[in-house]
Amino acid sequence: MSGPPTVQRMRPHDPVRTRALHRSRLDNGLRVLVAPDHSAPAVSVAVVYDVGHRSEPEGREGFAHLFEHMMFQGSANLEKLAHGKHVNACGGSFNGTTHRDHTSYYQVLPSGALELALFLEADRMRAPRLTEEALANQVAVVEQEIRRKVLDNPYGGLPSPFLQAVMFDDFANAHDGWGAVERLRTVTVAECRTFFEEYYTPANALLVVCGDADPDLVRELAERHFGTIPGGAAAPGRRGAGPRLGDDRHRERYHPGAVVQALAAGWRLPDPARQDSEVQAVLLLAEVLADGPDSVLQERLLRRDGSVSQLGMVTGLGGSPFESRDPDVLALVLFLQPEADLRSVLDAVYEELEGLAATGPTPGQLAGRAAKWATSWVRALDPLGVRAQRLGALELLHGRAELAWQLPDRIRAITPAQVASAAAALAEQPRRWVTVLPEAPGEPAGASPKAGA
Repeated sequence: MSGPPTVQRMRPHDPVRTRALHRSRLDNGLRVLVAPDHSAPAVSVAVVYDVGHRSEPEGREGFAHLFEHMMFQGSANLEKLAHGKHVNACGGSFNGTTHRDHTSYYQVLPSGALELALFLEADRMRAPRLTEEALANQVAVVEQEIRRKVLDNPYGGLPSPFLQAVMFDDFANAHDGWGAVERLRTVTVAECRTFFEEYYTPANALLVVCGDADPDLVRELAERHFGTIPGGAAAPGRRGAGPRLGDDRHRERYHPGAVVQALAAGWRLPDPARQDSEVQAVLLLAEVLADGPDSVLQERLLRRDGSVSQLGMVTGLGGSPFESRDPDVLALVLFLQPEADLRSVLDAVYEELEGLAATGPTPGQLAGRAAKWATSWVRALDPLGVRAQRLGALELLHGRAELAWQLPDRIRAITPAQVASAAAALAEQPRRWVTVLPEAPGEPAGASPKAGA
């Protein structure tokens, strides 16, 4: 096919929402997941590849993100930027995101444009345009992104990208997924082709379609547009769990733009592959600890001690629970008051963990937290673009897209004793944290992080 298919006339839609999931696999290994929802005449199409920051070879930090940009620079039958023009022309939106263990490309369009979306994704899976001009252009774009979000940002998006280096020792887990500009400038088109051939194959990908789409039609169109692409093989991951935490570790980062001291502390999360209650208990523990003015740490550190001005907790460095494989991190970020002592604040956090381990939250406190978590989770699934990405991550990484619908009930089933047990497990882990401080006297601007005692 030399050009994209036409957008079909939208048929009357059936206002029925379903949680049914339909799975199939093409002969070339491409997995297909369809989640019908006929409540609106719209569809989201995502292709999720099993490659991310933790797949990068040493010396090529940031390569996965750079290559994501290259996938928008034209393909077998489309010129540079044509993908986006076709999506925008029918009123749709599109984007791509790189995570620790997966890279996702998605678009949301009217349901009559389903075949167009499948053609566009298949065309770049078949043969993206990897040219010297495109590479130079995208290195410059990524450089500006790194400067804006990391180098020129005093707090650099805490907890990432600095907390990984104190939480892990192996390269796959400890390195910075943004990369260094000077190294990215040396990337070659040949390396891009090798990366594409290793990771961007049907056997290493999952096609997700959410919204007003018939599963049988999706299968037919997927076969038509993806079926003739050579399958390749599922790429081996470079990630590894590494040794368990054995000692306290602290690193300092000075930045001339820092106004206040900031602290990011981390704890290893339970392995989500076990799919038991331990992960859900930690998710709920994070709500009890840090969500809202009546949370344990806000009560202690903001209202009682007055040592911090702002705090937040994230369950997983991938941005959302279950968006990474093991190992992953629960992270707490604190912005301190000018006179606060960093170690005293961290001591207070561990005191509250030990207190929860001893007594646990009350059933009433826990029920309210569980209801709030479940409501937020379900609300986040409402936009089709987010739903397609989340279902894709759950299916690709854990083989369980159904978790998107099951997690709220699993969260509500967690007991105070389970939360207390989760708090005890965290309190027993060694202390690993990073601090961001105003530039120290005599330090050059942009100095590298320094190891602390």
